Amino acid sequence: MKNRLFAALTAAMLLVLPFSGCGEAPSGARTAAVHAAVEQRFTAPDPNAVPEPEPEPAPAGPLNPLTGEAGFPESAAGMRPVAIMVNNINAALPHRGLSEADVLYEVAVEGGITRMLAVFADLDAIPSVGPVRSARHYYTDLAAPYNALYVHFGGSAPGKAAIQNRGIDNIDGLIYGTTAFTKDSWRAQNRGVEHSYFIDGAAIRSVAEQRGYALDGETTAPLSISQQKITPEQPSGGVYVKFSGYTNSEFIWNPDTGLYEKKRNGEPHIDENNGETLAFANVLILVTDITSYDGGDLREVALNGGSGWLFTGGGFEPVSWSKGSYQNPFSFTRQDGSAAQGNVGPTFIALIDDSMAGSVAIS
Repeated sequence: MKNRLFAALTAAMLLVLPFSGCGEAPSGARTAAVHAAVEQRFTAPDPNAVPEPEPEPAPAGPLNPLTGEAGFPESAAGMRPVAIMVNNINAALPHRGLSEADVLYEVAVEGGITRMLAVFADLDAIPSVGPVRSARHYYTDLAAPYNALYVHFGGSAPGKAAIQNRGIDNIDGLIYGTTAFTKDSWRAQNRGVEHSYFIDGAAIRSVAEQRGYALDGETTAPLSISQQKITPEQPSGGVYVKFSGYTNSEFIWNPDTGLYEKKRNGEPHIDENNGETLAFANVLILVTDITSYDGGDLREVALNGGSGWLFTGGGFEPVSWSKGSYQNPFSFTRQDGSAAQGNVGPTFIALIDDSMAGSVAIS
């Protein structure tokens, strides 16, 4: 092998020598080039070499602005999201439409129960959702940064005042309950009328156009989404969180789907529309002060900032959060001060009182 290499090298150099000094590259550079070419030709590839990984192709077409998922319809790009208040008392089960929400909030209201706020990026893809329930003022704080159309069925006095004072485009079931909302007769008779009203995207669009609400507008994701998989250093199979003695939620990591499957009070949280368990790519548990509003039964939720945990990709990490004004989105940071990131897919955000922080059980 060495003899063949030497002979090839010598022959190549002899071919070069007659042409030196004729305006070509200097003979030293040319010789070096020949050396390199011959060496490359006769060097066998290393069978143990690890090939460089191919970079993942960028997703084609629009991305869902709230989840980072590819395949978002062109017709929905640049549209305002919709935020829908959903009842979460036992009589409201089973819920409809929550498995298709892009973001889902759960926060305590009076009496130890919780309400949910389901946010959808694509107005025209919203299925039947509900039961729709009344507004609370701090839920408008959650909806406002999305520039969302806010759907509710009545509201507390401070909730109604917040909607009016903040100029929030809203669809109220007390006004449109017989036209835009669908009443489930069986639920009305057996569960109570307040647990029987549902609404879908077509009805929301109809009312929005009737009222002259703009459907185009910018929005922002609740959490920075990475197109590359994020896996925090601390592994976790899930988390249990308690809102009160009445309500708790649990999220169990499914490595096959890459999602956290939700339980409500120990049972799978099922969407009646499709029989699917609610599942999320990212789960945020945020600790704050939840106190009495003006000395009454209503709640006041502090939204300046605090601590919490982010669960994503089968792991978790502590985070700090801040918000402030109702117009501001949440901001999440890691312990090193960098922005926290989640994985592509829907996000669940729970706000719990600091007295419940000790109930958080990470598996």
